[in-house]
Amino acid sequence: MAKRGRIVVLLVLLAIVAGCATFRSPSPVCLAGAQLDKSGICRNQVTPQHKIPFREGYSAEVTQGFHGYTSHKEDLAFAVDFACEEGTPVVASRDGVVWSTRGDSNVGCSDPECVEEANYVVLDHGDGTYTSYYHLQHFGALVQPGEQVCAGQLVGLCGNTGFSSGSHLHFAQSNLAGVTLPVRFEEARRAGYAFPLPRATYASRNALSLTCDDTDYSTLPRDAFAHQGIFLEKRLPTVLELGQGLAGQRIEGEYRGRFPNITIHRRAVGSDQWEETCVPVDERGRFDALLPWAPGEFGAGYYFFMITGSDAECGSPGWAWSYRVRVDRP
Repeated sequence: MAKRGRIVVLLVLLAIVAGCATFRSPSPVCLAGAQLDKSGICRNQVTPQHKIPFREGYSAEVTQGFHGYTSHKEDLAFAVDFACEEGTPVVASRDGVVWSTRGDSNVGCSDPECVEEANYVVLDHGDGTYTSYYHLQHFGALVQPGEQVCAGQLVGLCGNTGFSSGSHLHFAQSNLAGVTLPVRFEEARRAGYAFPLPRATYASRNALSLTCDDTDYSTLPRDAFAHQGIFLEKRLPTVLELGQGLAGQRIEGEYRGRFPNITIHRRAVGSDQWEETCVPVDERGRFDALLPWAPGEFGAGYYFFMITGSDAECGSPGWAWSYRVRVDRP
């Protein structure tokens, strides 16, 4: 009887375990900056080490770190806030090329309604990662798009513009989709842990590099639209230098979904009107499009960009985010 009792207990335990397993999520929900791989594991993009974005010797205090309660949530989960007085020099954390800037705002407040009023500098590091330097003071963005900057080079001045309750620097490293990635700092690593900790103070070792190699703009990888079943023939540029003689941008690839078409979606940042180009898919799933960027429709500036499958009427399923591209014209 004792043996039979042990068997019964064992079977009950196995049933409980099996029952619990049925309540588990079939796949984990990845936090900001991570992607779910085919093995069901959330993986963060591996990124190079940076230096504290202030001049060498500056003592930088972290006032809000990763997953900060105030504003570091969702896509901004891995941003870092540093205390700094108005006008404090802000420098590049790593070599890069200037992607975008704003310096004309003189508005700042502690209400989310001011979120679009921040001055900033964004650097592209050429490897699919960007760094952002936000809340710069009025006329405090000191570089222009297309400029090459070296680590330690002055890019802006600390300020209090945008959604901000006091002078500070909002710093973030992000991927091509604008989702923040956990940034590692050399100074934090020397202190024993590479990630910045709330209320920790780090002495910057970010000495100005006198020379650095030119940085190429990042490109969209061949699997940039894989979540839509689309695989590109080759990488796509994020900066289009469009002269008068360029007829358009060739986009080729393979679609593995159920729709008969793919649609390329473009919308100017600040506009609410999407321009959509519908392209048929052949029996092998192949597509080939010469995408026009007519000057009358697409002037110089920044655009949201996405490719999806689409039905016979070129209607597409919705999506949550888009990549950004920049159009430069002479």
